[in-house]
Amino acid sequence: AGAGGDRIEQLGETLTNELRSLPDTEWVAVLDRHETQLGLTLALFGSDGTQKLGTPLDVPPEALPKLIDKRNADDMPSSKPNPGRNRDNRPPRDAPPKPRFMLRTANPTNYWAGIHLTLAYGEGAARRPLTLVVVSDSVTGRGFFFDAWPWAGLVAGGLVISALIWLPVVGGITRAIRRTNEASKRIAAGGFDVRVPDQRNDELGELATSVNTMAAQLGDYVAQQRRITADVAHELCSPIARMQMALGVVEQRGTPDQAAYLKKLDSELQHMAKLVEEVLAFSKADTLPEREVATDIEFTPFAKGIIAREAPDADIVMDVPEGLQMHTLKEALDRAIGNVLRNAARYASSAGPIHLQVSLHDKETIISITDQGPGVPPDALPRLFEPFFRPEAARARHTGGSGLGLAIVKRCIAACGGTVSARLLQPQGLEIEMRLPLT
Repeated sequence: AGAGGDRIEQLGETLTNELRSLPDTEWVAVLDRHETQLGLTLALFGSDGTQKLGTPLDVPPEALPKLIDKRNADDMPSSKPNPGRNRDNRPPRDAPPKPRFMLRTANPTNYWAGIHLTLAYGEGAARRPLTLVVVSDSVTGRGFFFDAWPWAGLVAGGLVISALIWLPVVGGITRAIRRTNEASKRIAAGGFDVRVPDQRNDELGELATSVNTMAAQLGDYVAQQRRITADVAHELCSPIARMQMALGVVEQRGTPDQAAYLKKLDSELQHMAKLVEEVLAFSKADTLPEREVATDIEFTPFAKGIIAREAPDADIVMDVPEGLQMHTLKEALDRAIGNVLRNAARYASSAGPIHLQVSLHDKETIISITDQGPGVPPDALPRLFEPFFRPEAARARHTGGSGLGLAIVKRCIAACGGTVSARLLQPQGLEIEMRLPLT
């Protein structure tokens, strides 16, 4: 029974010494005093399992056999030492060990500990076998059966040691996963130049190597596609220009009956030329940081110049902080704002004024362009900045859109180190918001 058994044996010896010197009428007070000190229930039972003294207890069936003391009188140690030999001429022997027990009972759940004693009790103060019982509803017996604090200290120490050993390991794994996750997000956003540290010699290191290889291959593939697109668009410029010149000659020499057909052909050629121009602009947008150096821009005159060029007839209301200066790629920002204003003027100028607002917030310059037009379907918002995407409910080929305007805006703003987003307004309208780092 370990330490709990040692404590019950010590308690038995203490009570035996105390009760032996007192009449049994005073034993209850002694038991009460020890109950109060220990915070437990104490009782004395006779050898037949019936309770003699102490707090009344309901003895469960599984505890009753433990309470019955089967020792005979010859097994009970004498109250006085007996030198020499016993009546049967046997040599004197030591007092037998006092049997003790500990058990758990159910309904209700209690924990019992007991030890068999021999005390002069009852009629004639004859020495009788008694059982001291200690009962608690706690497995530790409030520290009497089991002292949890040393074990708690060992467990706490083990946890601390484990934490000191494993926290650096777990921290390293977490950091590696976080870096890989962040790199994956940047790759999904088109940042194929991102790389994940791959010095680890485990599966996470292999994953980082795979992510780096994937990013490099995707970057090469996209760059190749852009070069092809740019080359094709560039090669188309010359034949389109020759076709336009030839068409001009034909128009001068054509008959009045041919004028309508020639006009339609001229419109198609102009649309094709505009499309090729935008494809070239789209292909070159990613190389703007390499071709252009950031410069200081005084925003108000800069924006007025864009408005005069792209939307001279539109009602545009500007709300710009006085004297606002920006340090960014001028050509990229010019094309981005110009494309958004041109779209707004083309599709929404008849619905009301277009607002161009600039604000400074959390180390960012926020350029917001809003209109009161029909907007776009909600399910079109996630794809609004994809190349050649047209939300047909509001825009179609006959309006002159190529589907590249907002894709160019996204690339130009990315070249400036910023982001662009769109949201619908209520009851109608569309807002394009460009966020640039404040420098």
